[in-house]
Amino acid sequence: MCYIMDKVKLLKNDSIEKTSLLINQDKIEFMRHSMDNIKFVRMDLSSYLLTPGYVMLDFSLHSLLPFKEFKRTFMRYLAKGCTTLLTVVDIDYEKELLSKLKQRRHLMINSPIDYYIGVKLSLKTLSPSLIRKCKQQSISIIFVELGKGDKLDLKSWGWIRDAMFSNPITLIPYIADEELTTYKKQKLLQEWAKQMKENRLSSTDTCLEPGVPLSKNVLMRLGVYPEKGDIRVGGQLNYNLYLLDEMNDHPNGKPMLNHELNSPAFTSHHGKIINVNGDITFQPGTGEECFIPISGRFIPQTASF
Repeated sequence: MCYIMDKVKLLKNDSIEKTSLLINQDKIEFMRHSMDNIKFVRMDLSSYLLTPGYVMLDFSLHSLLPFKEFKRTFMRYLAKGCTTLLTVVDIDYEKELLSKLKQRRHLMINSPIDYYIGVKLSLKTLSPSLIRKCKQQSISIIFVELGKGDKLDLKSWGWIRDAMFSNPITLIPYIADEELTTYKKQKLLQEWAKQMKENRLSSTDTCLEPGVPLSKNVLMRLGVYPEKGDIRVGGQLNYNLYLLDEMNDHPNGKPMLNHELNSPAFTSHHGKIINVNGDITFQPGTGEECFIPISGRFIPQTASF
């Protein structure tokens, strides 16, 4: 069935565009400023703000999680407008990688939304052989936990880069050491950024915050965008609708979205409405694991091979 999402205000690239979308088979077939001359069933969405479905990061899920707690965790994400989750597996030793990934994939069979899997490990555990195993398992995101005793300049980054040949894995810093002062954390991240740049590794220069929408720049760097986090022709019908009347106006007169204060009135995952004013439909198993074909393919300057 074809229909038109008409006169909607689309939040894109930190600006708001008035647009109409022609939907066919749960895909966006056509977008333009106006579709007054096209005769299809239409939904007047002039009182709503449209955003892409959010991609969010989570460190809390684990293989021993009871289903009730698993569901409660996802209900919180769905209420925020999350339609894709980046779930992270903790690895203490390289030999744990395969078994822990198997456990996480088994857990995520019940996911109601799409998901990516990343791993988190210490700087010491990061090695060329682990990189190669991650590639074999189609893992393209690694969080590297940094601490006060880590000497980034002594790491064999050249060997790490060689192990990523043809498909770079994105490395993301992770700092959980509460003893580190803000100044020392900044210095550690500065040294991280320096090493990543000098060794031409795909990475982010800052830590990522869980439970909030990942920015377009981050999604581009990871290689998730534009498959996720974008409203585009040919794209999936993952979106949020916010009532404009419930939002504050920016001094320039445009509506201002505050993720802490504003909740989506509607959320769609692959064209199916899963959230209506906080009334959330939890359907286990409707989500699928997603894979990143080439990390950072929209950020060519981050890595060179």
